[in-house]
Amino acid sequence: MAYEITLSKKTDKAGRAELLIRMRLNGISQRAKSGLHIYTKHVREESYISSKGRPSTRLVITVPRSKFPEAIHTEEVKKQLDELIKFIDEQVVTYGQNNISKGWLDQVIKSFFSKESPTPQPEEPKALSIFDYFDMFLENKPQTPGTYRQYMVFYRIFQRFEMYKQVEDSEFHITFSNIDVNLLNELDHYMKHEFKLLKKFPKILKAVPESRMPGERGQNTVNGYFKKLRAFVMWAIDQELMDKSPFRKFKISKEVYGTPYMLTHDELYQLRDTDLSRRPALAVQRDIFLFHCCIGCRVSDLKTMTRANVINGEVHYIARKTSTGHPLTLKIPLNKMATAILERYADEDRKALLPFISDQKYNEAIKEIMTIAGITRNVVIRNSLTGEQEIRPINEIASSHMARRTFTHIIYKTFKDQALVSELTGHAPNSAAFARYREVDQELKRDMVSALD
Repeated sequence: MAYEITLSKKTDKAGRAELLIRMRLNGISQRAKSGLHIYTKHVREESYISSKGRPSTRLVITVPRSKFPEAIHTEEVKKQLDELIKFIDEQVVTYGQNNISKGWLDQVIKSFFSKESPTPQPEEPKALSIFDYFDMFLENKPQTPGTYRQYMVFYRIFQRFEMYKQVEDSEFHITFSNIDVNLLNELDHYMKHEFKLLKKFPKILKAVPESRMPGERGQNTVNGYFKKLRAFVMWAIDQELMDKSPFRKFKISKEVYGTPYMLTHDELYQLRDTDLSRRPALAVQRDIFLFHCCIGCRVSDLKTMTRANVINGEVHYIARKTSTGHPLTLKIPLNKMATAILERYADEDRKALLPFISDQKYNEAIKEIMTIAGITRNVVIRNSLTGEQEIRPINEIASSHMARRTFTHIIYKTFKDQALVSELTGHAPNSAAFARYREVDQELKRDMVSALD
C-alpha cells in the first residue's frame, strides 16, 4: 500500500493549506481531504526514485527549530499525519481490501477524528503580531542597556508608523509578508516627518507616548533605525519567518559626519586652571570632565566605574559597546591630573568612582564651564538635519563625548600611531570613527608637504 501526500491549492489568510491523501492498493486509488492544515512555508517537494525506478516527487514537512506557535503547530500536524496513516493501514486490515468501496478513504478519515478517544486536533495558534516577534528578537539578542534603549525607541516609532497607516486602512497591520521596499520607503518618509504628523494625529502619540515630543530627524539618525530593523529582519529569516530581506533592494545610505571638534592641549589646561571657587558644584563637574578627557572612555563606561576599576595606577574596564561581542579589557594608565582628581573625590561610602549627575545636566555643565573658561572659538560643524555646514561657538555644542575625541586627538597628534592609540581607546584597527576623531591638524599637514622639499 502506498500513500501520496499533496497540498490543496487553496490557502487561508495565515498561509495554511489542507493536506490531501491519495491511497493506492492493488488497483484501488482513492483521494480524500485529510482535515489537517499546514503552513505552506514548512512544506517542500523532494525528488526521489520510486521502487519501480521512476523519477518521482514527494512532499516533505520541515519542522522549524524554533518554538514559535507556527512551528509547534506544524510539529503537531506532522505527528497527526503519521497517526492518521497508521490508522488507515489498520482499517485496511480490519475491513479487507475487497470490501473497500468508493468513498471509503473519506469515511475512514472522518472516523479517525470522531473516535472515542481521538487525537486532539492541534489548536489554532494564537496569531502573533510583528511586535510580539520583535519582543522575542530583543529577548534573544545580547546587547548593552544603552543599545536596548535605542531599539525600544525604534520599537515605538514602528508602532506609531503602523497606527499612522491604519488612519487610511483600519485593517492594516505590519507583517513579515508586507515588509518590502515600498513599506521601507514609507517608513523612511514617516520617520523624517513624524514630528509634523504627530501634531496632525495626536491620538497616535497618546497611544504610544515618548518622554518628550519627537523632533525632526536627520538622515544619520534614520539610518541607525533602519539598521535596527535590518537586524530584526535577518533574525526573522534565520527563524524561517521570512524568505528574503527587502534590504537587498532598499539600500541604507552611508552616514555622513562633519569634521569633529575637540579641545586642544592648551584648552584642556585652560579649563583646569579656571577659577570656579564661587561655583563649587560646577567645579566638581569640571573635574569629572577633565578626568574623562584623561582616560578617553565613553560616558556610559565612566558612569559605571567604581574604585575597583582602579588597579595599580590604571583604570581597567571592558567597553560596554563591545562587551556582548568580543569583550576587550582596556587598561588606561592614570596621569598626574587624573590621579589628583581621584584623590580629591575619594569617598569609601560612594559606590561610583566619581560624584556623577544625570547625563543631561552633565552636558549642560560642560557647556557652562567652557563658557566661563572663555573657550568659545568657532568651529565648523555639519547640520545633521540639513546636511549643510554651520559655524558655531564650541562651548554651545560641547558635550560629554568631546572628552573621548579630545583624548584620542591629543594622543594621536603626539604619537601618530593609530595602533598604539587604539590600545587605549578600544577602536578597531580600521575604525571609521577613529579616522574622524584624529583630525589631521595643520602641523601634520606641513610635515607631509615638507617631504617634497
